Amino acid sequence: MAKLNIDFVLMDESVVMNGFRCLLSGYQSNGFDNNPVMHCQHVRPDDENKTSIVLPIGKWYDIRVEDNKLKAKPDFDDADPFAMEVQGKVERGYMNGASIWLDPMEVSGDVKLKLAGQKLPTITKWGILEASIVDIPNCRNALAVRAANGDVAKLSVSTEKDVKKFLDTLLPITIKNENMSLLKLAAQKLSLLEIATEDEVMVKLEALVAENKGITKLKADKETAEKKVKDLEEAMVEAKITSLVEGAIGANKLAAGDKDKYIKLAKADFDTTKEILDGMKPYESVERRMTSTGLSDEKQTRLGELMKLSYDKLLETDQLEELKGIDEASYKLKASQAGIKL
Repeated sequence: MAKLNIDFVLMDESVVMNGFRCLLSGYQSNGFDNNPVMHCQHVRPDDENKTSIVLPIGKWYDIRVEDNKLKAKPDFDDADPFAMEVQGKVERGYMNGASIWLDPMEVSGDVKLKLAGQKLPTITKWGILEASIVDIPNCRNALAVRAANGDVAKLSVSTEKDVKKFLDTLLPITIKNENMSLLKLAAQKLSLLEIATEDEVMVKLEALVAENKGITKLKADKETAEKKVKDLEEAMVEAKITSLVEGAIGANKLAAGDKDKYIKLAKADFDTTKEILDGMKPYESVERRMTSTGLSDEKQTRLGELMKLSYDKLLETDQLEELKGIDEASYKLKASQAGIKL
């Protein structure tokens, strides 16, 4: 035996040339570990053409997952002249690639598992039928994929549609809904048949988008109308409050300077404020009160002159007794203004 201490990467989790990828967590090692067959360029007998048997050139050893890569080392059959030729090319650096004959068991169409540039589903459970020494890593022109039922598809970059068709046949046998194709899933969500075409799905989506725009406009119009109603109601309340307070001022129940204070009170509790204002008596000026007491014109004139003076001035000029004689209520008012209790 001719074991070489050279690691080959058989598979990693990157997107392969045909547009899919494999998860290393789904690698089923038992089959390949028990029979780690090595070929060259995946050359095996062609059943259709009944060609002669092509024997393995060796086997693989030290198979393990390391650094997120499936690695193995080649063990060439030193009794096989062709195997020795391949070994020589490996040792001399003329053949540096390895490629596996993939056995997919479960496939997922979940977009969360897809990487940039990945066009096809993700293989989540898989095994290896054989691994070959190749001239181009990742089998650019001769990647063999075999399904669990024994079907074989020989694929290359130029037959990407065939790869997709082959992997899509595996999707229905998986046990998770996430493994449905995106088109079928979209059709279901849109209440279409699963066999709906991409054009049918797009027409339904465009209709939903148009409908959503209409709903959005209706919502906007409703919000605008509601705001106008709210503004009108607030304006009516404001007018009602202003009318109440200004009416009280006009009825001489309030001084003009009290307007803002009573408007604030009415905004907080309109009914209570109205009750207070309704219970107020109109303010009666000295002149009007004098007229209502039946004083003569001469006394009314004199009372008006005395009321213009302060209590101290009236006291200083000995006019307090005169004011008291004309109108005792006015006398008491002046005393009260001066802080004198009678």
